[in-house]
Amino acid sequence: MKIYKYITSVAILSFCFLSACNKPTETKIPVPVIFDTDVGNDIDDVLAMQMLFNYEKAGTIDLLGITISKSNPYSIEYIDGYCRLNERGDIPLGYAYNGATPEDGGYLRQTLDTIIEGNKILYPQRSIKDNLPEGYKLLRKLLASQPDNSVVFIAVGPETNLSRLLCSEADEYSPLDGKSLVAQKVKLLSVMGGLYGNEFDFPEWNLVQDINAAQTVFSEWPTPVIASGWELGNKLLYPHQSILNDFPNAYKHPLCVSYQIYDKMPYDRQTWDLTSVIQAIEPEKDYFELSTKGTITIDSAGHSLFNASDKGQHQYLMIQGNENIQRTLGAIVRQVTGKEEKNINQ
Repeated sequence: MKIYKYITSVAILSFCFLSACNKPTETKIPVPVIFDTDVGNDIDDVLAMQMLFNYEKAGTIDLLGITISKSNPYSIEYIDGYCRLNERGDIPLGYAYNGATPEDGGYLRQTLDTIIEGNKILYPQRSIKDNLPEGYKLLRKLLASQPDNSVVFIAVGPETNLSRLLCSEADEYSPLDGKSLVAQKVKLLSVMGGLYGNEFDFPEWNLVQDINAAQTVFSEWPTPVIASGWELGNKLLYPHQSILNDFPNAYKHPLCVSYQIYDKMPYDRQTWDLTSVIQAIEPEKDYFELSTKGTITIDSAGHSLFNASDKGQHQYLMIQGNENIQRTLGAIVRQVTGKEEKNINQ
């Protein structure tokens, strides 16, 4: 009898083990993401872009395309070269022709011209001569191909491309107008723009560059919007030690070279754009607090005004306390570098 019970127990355990092994594992579907950036105006765009490539390498997101809101040809070459650095030379690019901030910026041409050990550090293959699609046209094409209510949209520069998308008409990609297309396909807009709370009072830079576009986006965008204000990124300073120590061959890594060209080292740059990225991709980590729901309006001078309302679709990010700041900054550094979190105070 004991032998029978033993054999029966072994059989049951074996069955349970085999059942557990044969149980299908849950496959997490990468989140479709579109990134709109003004690379060249500030260095935080490059850090934010590297975050997204690292998310994609980890299988967290599917980076559908990048639209460029800085109307400078060198931004195309820089971004294309940077995409190829991350083995994404195939990524669709769109461009805001006749858009905002046409000046060269502080590191685009310099990084493209940099030669170290006899080699360039970026190898772009696309330029203004390749007639990239208008940013809003690429956005229409990308959105039309995606499942409904699926796309996470991250915008960290002037809202030129977004505004043109909202104002667009039906075309070969979709019978819907721009606003209807966004309403159908976009899940969330995570935008770096504005200033919230009572600590500061001035028009935020991104909004000022194309005020009409900013007004259109904040008044017409039909999905939930989470805004990261100037005051938030100002509390989280990216450590220059990470630029010097956390990247392989940092002396010739384009991100590190651009960072050191942009301003005199050592300096710790605000993480404005990076906050919009990490919130959009990892909202469940609660790196930030969310304001109550409401409506953000942009006045004629570029001030962002928040009015609380249960019916509003807008919220903005907040963070308080040194412990929370250090935790969130550590997560940002980890995502930029692709390394485990370190003691960022060292």
